[in-house]
Amino acid sequence: MSERTVYLSGEFVPESEAKVSIYDRGFTSGDGIYEATRTFGHKLFRLDEHIDRLFNSLAYVRIDCGLSRDEMTAVSEEVVDRNLPLLGGDDDYALWHVISRGMRLPGTSTMTGATVAIFPQPVDFTRYARSYLEGVPLVTPATRRIPPQSLDPKAKITNKMNHNIAAFEAQQADPNAIPLMLDLDGNICETDTANVFFITNGKLCTPKARTVLGGITRMVLFELAAKLGIEVVEDDFTPFDMYAAEEAFISGTSGTVVPVRSLNGTEIGGALPGGVSLRLVQARNDMIGMDCVAQSIRHLGDNESKELLSAWEERQG
Repeated sequence: MSERTVYLSGEFVPESEAKVSIYDRGFTSGDGIYEATRTFGHKLFRLDEHIDRLFNSLAYVRIDCGLSRDEMTAVSEEVVDRNLPLLGGDDDYALWHVISRGMRLPGTSTMTGATVAIFPQPVDFTRYARSYLEGVPLVTPATRRIPPQSLDPKAKITNKMNHNIAAFEAQQADPNAIPLMLDLDGNICETDTANVFFITNGKLCTPKARTVLGGITRMVLFELAAKLGIEVVEDDFTPFDMYAAEEAFISGTSGTVVPVRSLNGTEIGGALPGGVSLRLVQARNDMIGMDCVAQSIRHLGDNESKELLSAWEERQG
């Protein structure tokens, strides 16, 4: 076995043979939904919650994927199992589900069934490794998050142009920047790929669920905060609130918890990750049973890896 196997509309096929029609509405209209679930130590984490969110998205966009929840779960696990032999011992997968409405036959209004693609992508650990100790810069772009009156952010829609334009704008200000998108009233929403948190007076603050994707990692952080006795505050917050914060971080499936270094050039907090963020990272590592930060750092070159691992150990005390 030299190439990954994917599931495509009822069949397991080699990655290079997975073909989708140019008439597929996912290609012509961005008419579909997606989901991404990570493995930790080669095991899928919170798959049930991801499958629930996937089916909620399908219901919202009125797509029948042709599979039950149990069937979707079984196929997802099989895709990972079939591809584990290609995975290094210290590597992991992001398992993607991409489902479109299907193909409209040319010259007709006849639709085929939904296109269902499930495939694993190796996590790009080098994308996150340095950021766990150096933090990431956020920039507020001119482009605002699509309001919930137009498109509910709780659904993971394949049309990401709103987020893409925001990212392009942020990177024009700073090539390394991540966009912190605002709503139409100027309140903080989310980045192009992650939820946003900051700490004020020891409280974990984050935007209301009304204007952001209900991240699975976000949900896990709520659970961990409750166990650690950290108060969670969901509210409308503006960039002003983050400028004045003690620390901040972004959270997502692949990168888990990544500290924020600055917002629009203004430094936030001190040592990275901040104290509350560090407690949450350590609690998440305990929950998963592995050190996700160290795993990422080990994917860098030997000298840099040793230096950052030492700094990470020192930061943890």
